Formats: sequence, C-alpha cells, structure tokens
Amino acid sequence: MCTNLMISVPSNPGQVPPDPTKTFVSARAMEMPGIIEQSVYVMPSKQSWPLTPATPGAGVQGWTTLNWTNPYGFVGIAPSGSSWQSLPTFNDGINSAGLSVGALWLAPGTEYAPIPSKPQNNQVSFLDFPAWILGNFASVNDFLTTFPKILVVGPQPGQHFYVPLHYIVTDSTGQSAVIEFINGTPNVYTCTNGVMTNWPTYDWQLTNVKNYFNLTLVGSGTSTTGAGNPVGGGLVGLPGDSLSASRFVRATILSQGISQLPPDGTGWLPAPGIFSTTPPQKNPPGFAGSEQTAVMVALQLTQICMGTPYGMLLENVENSPATTGTPATTPPSYTTTYGDYTMWTSVRDHTNRKYYFMSAFSGILTMIDLNSLNFATTPAYPGAASIAVLPQGNAPWSVDATKMLKPATA
Repeated sequence: MCTNLMISVPSNPGQVPPDPTKTFVSARAMEMPGIIEQSVYVMPSKQSWPLTPATPGAGVQGWTTLNWTNPYGFVGIAPSGSSWQSLPTFNDGINSAGLSVGALWLAPGTEYAPIPSKPQNNQVSFLDFPAWILGNFASVNDFLTTFPKILVVGPQPGQHFYVPLHYIVTDSTGQSAVIEFINGTPNVYTCTNGVMTNWPTYDWQLTNVKNYFNLTLVGSGTSTTGAGNPVGGGLVGLPGDSLSASRFVRATILSQGISQLPPDGTGWLPAPGIFSTTPPQKNPPGFAGSEQTAVMVALQLTQICMGTPYGMLLENVENSPATTGTPATTPPSYTTTYGDYTMWTSVRDHTNRKYYFMSAFSGILTMIDLNSLNFATTPAYPGAASIAVLPQGNAPWSVDATKMLKPATA
C-alpha cells in the first residue's frame, strides 16, 4: 500500500506582472508490513551499472544485462543491511535534474517480461528500473522516448524474488508518467497531478475517480464565518478508508485545493498570509515562503491520504489448533500481528532539487540538498554515502525545545 501525489505553488508570489514560474513538489508514502531495513543512498554521476553484488551468487545477478554509467547523480531510498536483497534496489528517489521515480505495489496483475534463457543486451531488471531512470534522464519526455528500447524483465508471479511494482516518473516541469506491466506488456500513461496508489490498475482508477464529480473543496463558509457546520460540506461522500481506490480519490480531490488559490500567490504566500512590515519584506519573519509551503503541504496531504499509522491496520493469523481436547470442541487459537503501516514518507522538491524523508517513528523531517552535493566526486557504490531510515539507529526523533523557552515580557 502506497500513495503518491503532487502539488505546485507560485515560486515568486506577488510579482507584477505575475511570475508564471512554479515550484513542483511530489510526495509518497511507503506502506508495507513487517520490518524492512532501508537507507537513503547518494549515487554519483559516474556510477557504473549494473552493480556488482556484495555477496557472490546473488539471486538476481545477470538479470540486468544493459550496461550504463550515470549521466546524473541521484539520492534515493533502497533496502539495506540484512534485507532480502544484497544490492540497493531503489524504490524512490530524485536526481540532480529534478526528475523523480517512485515504485509502488500493484497486485494482482503485474507481470514483467520473463527473464530470457539467452540474455539480451537490452535487459533491465524491474529492480534496477528506477536506478536506470534516475541515472539517465532529466525529463519525462526523454525517458518515454528511450523506454521502448529496453526490456524490463523479472520473475513471474509465484517465483522467487517476484515483487509486483508499478512506477511513476515526475520531472521539474510537473509532467508525470505511470508505467505498469500487465500480462507482460508495459502500459504507459501520462498525467499532470502525479497521483498513483495501488490496485486496480491506473486506467481503472481514472475511471473510478469520475464517479466523485460532485465533490468540491469550496464550501459555504469557515468555522468562524458560516452558520451550522459548513466546513468541508462539499466533501460529503469523500471515501475515508485505506483501500487503494479510496486513497486515489482522496489524493486526486484534496491535492486540487492549493491550485484553486490565487495563481500568483497573492494573499496566501508567504503562508499563512501577507502581513505588512516596515520596510516591506517578501517573507515576513517567521513566515513560510513558497518552498516551505509546498513541501509541508505535500507532506500533510500524503499523511492524510495514506491513513495507515503503525498498528492501525491489523491481520489475524490462525495458529495450529490446540493438541488437547477433541477437534469438535477445541477452537483454533489466534494471534494478532501488525499489518501494513507507513514505514516512511518522502517529499521530492523538483524545482529546488531537495529530497526530504521522515520515518514512521520519527517526527523530524530530514532533508538532503542535491545542490550541495558534488555528484562527480561522490564515492561510487559500494562506498556510496548513506543514512539509515528504518531503523534509524541513534538519530534524534524529536527536538528538545526546553532550553529555547523565553520568559514572557510585559
């Protein structure tokens, strides 16, 4: 279970004439059951692929036969440590050109091209597919031009290492492409809102969301201006459960709100509103500008749409019946285990080239500024720099502001 969405805000509000430049920010939640050790890696522009397994004889060795060296460096999240795969296989990231990739779960139905008995020189494993995109392309259009030239391969349903994934690619212009592999055939869709969840397939989700044409974010008043309960009245009927189709509808509807505000940002940027100062300042002290507003709103929207904090979704697992008593009178015993939960959330600032992430057990939003990294000199894998996301080790999970308290003044 995962949710991806995108928003945009004016980069330079209040300009005369209005500045059409937009800040594009996308975000996603990574939701799975159990424990998967994961880290953020910095991959250089000179990295050669495919990677050499740290453990000889790895089960996926030889699936990717295409060889390439990254034109673009990137930052992304991949399983690490003692996880099931010995190599970092990226499920999220953004590159130095502002192009991002997210890999989300899509089952049933996902079926990659089978791994040929006689390897072809254009094979890319579904596990290396995100890294191939992040390392080679600056725009969605460039990716879509080259994509038909490769063969994305993987194990078939039921085989070892099979993981059903679909992918969303977003660039700095706000363009997105969704790629799904159904019955061995790649299906490609383009969009501009960056919304993607899980099963059913993307075309079904687009049809289903049209059933909610009556929903609107515009109400008859606010909690202080309207009588009765006008707040959110236009959203009566918005699905609130955790099913993929419901999350797709929520993400589609709610992410439209910020685009309905004044397009030049006047009156709402810098957030939470423009207050006069002497002399006038673009961002009054303590207020959020375009970048901060876009990042935080994208994060909040993703958290609203995902709806799966730790321990909220559970699974009942039936154990073996007790050995005493007769089968007719001995009920089976049950144990409750945790189900899906949001392991981490990432925010990708396509305009300012920054990557944010926050784990399930930390309220601190951590940022990596790609502009401050020299991808030409960054160490290559296996010496690539990394930061643990889950578990996060000894990293702080809160900020102690006790010493920052100031006494009230008369």
